[in-house]
Amino acid sequence: MKKWKKTLAAIALLFWAAPLLAGQFRAGAAKVEITPQMSTPLAGYGERQGKSSEGVMDPIYSRSLVLDDGSKKIAIVANDILLVLADMKQEIESNVSDLKLDGILLTATHTHSGPGGYSDILAVKIAVMGKYVPEYRKFLLAQISRSIREAERSMQPAQFGSRVAQAPGYAVNRRHRDASPPAVVDPALGLVKITDLKGKTIAYLVNYAGHPTVLPPSNLKISGDYAGVLEREIEDKDPGAIALFCPGPLGDQGPNCGLNEDKLVCMNRLGQGLAAEAWKNFPSIDPTGQVKINIFDQMVDMPAVKFKKECWVGIKWLMKRAGKNLIRQKAELMAVQLNDTLIYGAGAELAVEVGFQLKALHPGQKQMVFVHANDWLGYLLTPEDYNTGGYEACMELYGSGFEPYLVERFQEMTAGVQ
Repeated sequence: MKKWKKTLAAIALLFWAAPLLAGQFRAGAAKVEITPQMSTPLAGYGERQGKSSEGVMDPIYSRSLVLDDGSKKIAIVANDILLVLADMKQEIESNVSDLKLDGILLTATHTHSGPGGYSDILAVKIAVMGKYVPEYRKFLLAQISRSIREAERSMQPAQFGSRVAQAPGYAVNRRHRDASPPAVVDPALGLVKITDLKGKTIAYLVNYAGHPTVLPPSNLKISGDYAGVLEREIEDKDPGAIALFCPGPLGDQGPNCGLNEDKLVCMNRLGQGLAAEAWKNFPSIDPTGQVKINIFDQMVDMPAVKFKKECWVGIKWLMKRAGKNLIRQKAELMAVQLNDTLIYGAGAELAVEVGFQLKALHPGQKQMVFVHANDWLGYLLTPEDYNTGGYEACMELYGSGFEPYLVERFQEMTAGVQ
């Protein structure tokens, strides 16, 4: 009789606990090296003219964070590369389809000293990637997929917390550096901390708006630039934890280096300084195991291509032909809500003013904007700044109306945010 009572009690406990276990927030993180094992061009500067890398300054990685609230499961992936393209994401999604993820937010740190050669789109090769190296593309996508898979495999009961702090002085508005009053920058330092149930950190995430372009075109060594320094500094402070850097609206934000400051000195100063700012604020985050994930993910119609009138004079036909596989009729927009934290994922290279407009949509949330997420749609300035011209305006592929159009699409998509 006692044996039957114990069995019935065990069955009752199982049925009682099942809903709790199903709703248990879980998380896992991993990093996998993506440093080229073969010769590749360096990506990021047209001035390099497709020159191949000459060694490695610091290894580069794909870092993945997989989150699951029992209902939704998503991977956030930070890669120490220049940019992500839609075809890359599609292939990675296919590689990990068995994991049954509800979404992948695939980002690039946007280092301009990372490997190129992983896109065969003519305009991308000419402008920033150099010669196509199919062996590296295959390696890169396999390693990113492995990073996601290892993070998913390591999932355990976890807690989530976030904060938006301020870290002024690390970026300057490169389009209007000498403006008076000073041109707008965004000092917001978005922070996420994921811990296990005992408080040991699984992963840190840092979001900041500043171009990782400290190292100049003359540098031919693979490097994550200041973003890589930041990730490495945080990981060194907490061995075993993974640190992801996801760039904020950096379209008009350059690194704040002194006029005659040595580039390596500046790279380390910015990376170490931002890591210290993050580290100072992480203890104030109080993680919770009660986490609700909402994923907003939508393919939206894109405006027609509209090159700025004074750009590409006489060769618009060539630009359209070279970039035909880069132009989008539809593009993916994504946002992820974790409790009171809202993360936007935009493929365009947003200026900070555009980021401010996105953050104004849901002021009650702690908000972060990730650029270079899931695709590359060109630069995105406000209509007013678009009219001032410059390189960024020439690379705004869909004209001055793209900014209000994109903000409106995000507003419609995230209407359910509360």
